[in-house]
Amino acid sequence: MIDKLIQDIKQGFHLVYEHRYKNAQVALADYLQSAFAMFHLKDPSLYQYRNSYSEREANLQRIYDVNFLPSDTALREGIDGVLPSDIQKCFKIPHQVLSEQGITKEYEVLKSLGGYQTILFDGTQHYCSSKTPCEHCLKKEHRNKKGEVTKVTYSHQALAAVMAHPKHKEVFPIACEAIVKQDGSEKNDCELNGSKRLIPIVRQMLPIETYQLIGVFDGLYPNGPHIKLLKEHDMRYIIGIKEGYVLIQVEQLRKQNTLNYFQWTTDKGHTATVYWKNDLILNGQHQDIHTNYFEYEEMDAKGKRIYFNAWITDFEVKQEIIEELVKIGRSRWKVENETFNTLKNQGYHLEHSYGHGKQFLATNFMLLTFLAFLVDQIAQHVDNSFEKALKYCKTKKRLWEKVRQVFDIIPCMSMNVVYLFIAREISIDF
Repeated sequence: MIDKLIQDIKQGFHLVYEHRYKNAQVALADYLQSAFAMFHLKDPSLYQYRNSYSEREANLQRIYDVNFLPSDTALREGIDGVLPSDIQKCFKIPHQVLSEQGITKEYEVLKSLGGYQTILFDGTQHYCSSKTPCEHCLKKEHRNKKGEVTKVTYSHQALAAVMAHPKHKEVFPIACEAIVKQDGSEKNDCELNGSKRLIPIVRQMLPIETYQLIGVFDGLYPNGPHIKLLKEHDMRYIIGIKEGYVLIQVEQLRKQNTLNYFQWTTDKGHTATVYWKNDLILNGQHQDIHTNYFEYEEMDAKGKRIYFNAWITDFEVKQEIIEELVKIGRSRWKVENETFNTLKNQGYHLEHSYGHGKQFLATNFMLLTFLAFLVDQIAQHVDNSFEKALKYCKTKKRLWEKVRQVFDIIPCMSMNVVYLFIAREISIDF
């Protein structure tokens, strides 16, 4: 299945708009597929990918349909001019697999209310330099105690939306939006502005007719315009909250002892306590927006607090669903740990600069990295050969090393064969 998915992604690249001169001899899809192969194999640099080509040529052709090795300049210049939205459309191909394999149904929460997909949102930096800015770079001035500028750094950031489930380890990127200076703007972009562009994209990828969505956000987002945007795109919400008028109302209700209350014992023997209240005013500026509040505290057997958090939501909070609401709210850590941590520290090299470019190269390489990660997450969830290989290697970084070693030496007809060979499920009689 994963091998077919890789081939289908290549077909998706053929639909990317050709921005180059009309008589280009090599299809743009070949450049994109070559770059995708580099990220899926987790090569730490474009130099190493090119340097290993002679050993891999036959396997690259069979598995990735990569038929030639582009030069560094041609590859970077070709991908630099591609609109990120065109690469984003290619995410629909693995999303179709998620649907066909029943994974989207498996990932539903709040089934008593009709079933919802949990979409986690968060931002991260994926490129930073003090030497090579472009017109889209975010600019940051570093100052000393006297207020003097000592250093200027230039960066690219991204806001990611990933599908997750509290009980499942795998996460599935739905869409990513670049947080960079927008065309014609001198001001830095920000995560909130990025969310205004990303939420409609998520809705395009997961249409209203098929999916009910819950957006899970951190404490940056409990504001009127954001909640109105979510309502406009028919997306329910659970948003972390740390300050504001909602908490003032909650403290008044706490003094009056009128908060709803529920307590239970967790599987670990900890005491879990939830307080909640429905129909609170969001803030003075948006008195027309009413929201619901719940907080969760967990204490160990010795009475020490080990966790506390609070959220607002547009779901009516009831005792029947409060435990699941807490689990959904707490699952937001998966976008940081299972997504960004994996991409930065477990072999995907998200923060490594494969090329900055003049237009969209850094953003497009980021998107291709997320696309390769999405394919791997699907493999991890449904492919037994991948699971066996990962179990044998124990860590993902070790697995990627083994994949490259096998890929460079053994003639293979599919990635499935590569995984089974690593897991010692098959052997070769030399």
